Amino acid sequence: MAQEMEYWDEDRYMELNTYFRIKIQGMVDSDPYIRDLQKSEDGLQLTDLINRMSDSDQKIWEEFIKLDRIKLHLDMQNHLEGKGTPYTPRHGFGGASSEADDSASPW
Repeated sequence: MAQEMEYWDEDRYMELNTYFRIKIQGMVDSDPYIRDLQKSEDGLQLTDLINRMSDSDQKIWEEFIKLDRIKLHLDMQNHLEGKGTPYTPRHGFGGASSEADDSASPW
């Protein structure tokens, strides 16, 4: 993990987080296949969404997941060291988010 830490880029993480938040919401709102999966017994899974993305979006998703793993590691390390926003079961490491400005906070 230490080697991956050099790749941490908070601005890129937030950019990709916003991109996929909008992308996935658009897929859920407009793709009949995705809507049918939501209603199915097994429900909609994240892999279903990823498999419906273009090849270029899937590559960007891989980049996002790598950054997300680094962020989780940093958040856990900060939590254990008593730095940053403490972990709470309801909000995770993100702290209490306001309902009015939820778009600025990562998933």
